[in-house]
Amino acid sequence: MRACFAPVLIISLGGALGCGSGKKVALRYHPPAGAVYHYTLEQNTKITVHSGPLAGMGQQQMTMRMHFTQTVKGPAAAGGTEVQVVFDSTTMEMPGVPSDAIAAQLARMRGLRSIVVFDDRAQILRTDFAAGQSAPPGMANQMAAGIKAMTFGFPERPVGRGDSWTMTTELPLGQIPGANASQAGPARTTLTVREIRMLGSDTSVIIDIKTAFPTGPIQLTFAGQRATLKLAGQLAGDQEFSLSRGAVVGGAMKGLMTMNISAPAMGMAAMEMATDTQNSIRLVDAK
Repeated sequence: MRACFAPVLIISLGGALGCGSGKKVALRYHPPAGAVYHYTLEQNTKITVHSGPLAGMGQQQMTMRMHFTQTVKGPAAAGGTEVQVVFDSTTMEMPGVPSDAIAAQLARMRGLRSIVVFDDRAQILRTDFAAGQSAPPGMANQMAAGIKAMTFGFPERPVGRGDSWTMTTELPLGQIPGANASQAGPARTTLTVREIRMLGSDTSVIIDIKTAFPTGPIQLTFAGQRATLKLAGQLAGDQEFSLSRGAVVGGAMKGLMTMNISAPAMGMAAMEMATDTQNSIRLVDAK
């Protein structure tokens, strides 16, 4: 689930912009105060365990659909732009788990509110969840980590068609007890401007996105016993930004990630599993 927080791209040009003109574009985050965006996010994940104690379970498939709303509040007191995110509804399908049990947990997320403050390059300065909300334990921390993981910043320099920049993102491992990814390092995302498109009064920027997972070891601790997790794979896709609406119009990401978990101290055979993920985001309407 990547870049759900839609930046407005303010274009600063050294001359007139035309498709394929080769002009450079400065991407900056200055959304209009009061803008409201309604989004639908869908994630489909297939999990296959190739070896280890769970190898006989067969392929598992999970589907999540989330509806959320962003409202641009305007300049933040300490600098940056303040955006409120409200999680309107979430549904999830998981094999072997009764739908009623899932619905009861997800119902506690309905109406969950967060304030996200971005700088003018769309980098997160802080994320705050409103106090007193009846979210499941640890949910606020998980959602905050997820917001950071799915948000990209803009480059310092102006860019044109074919130009790329790279961002690093810490893995959202806060929900895994005893996880330490300091040796693994961050995930690296490369963004490339594919096209700057002008249609009537609207200007859209199409950006190709590739995210590579760190391959270094991630240390885990279960009941005082050490284990090691290694990742491999990447996600790839694209997103379209409409400048006239100041929003992500849509986008999709897909890819394969393999995970290898070894825990010799626990006497457990090494387990290798693969996740095939497809994510999509769509702007439903904007005000």
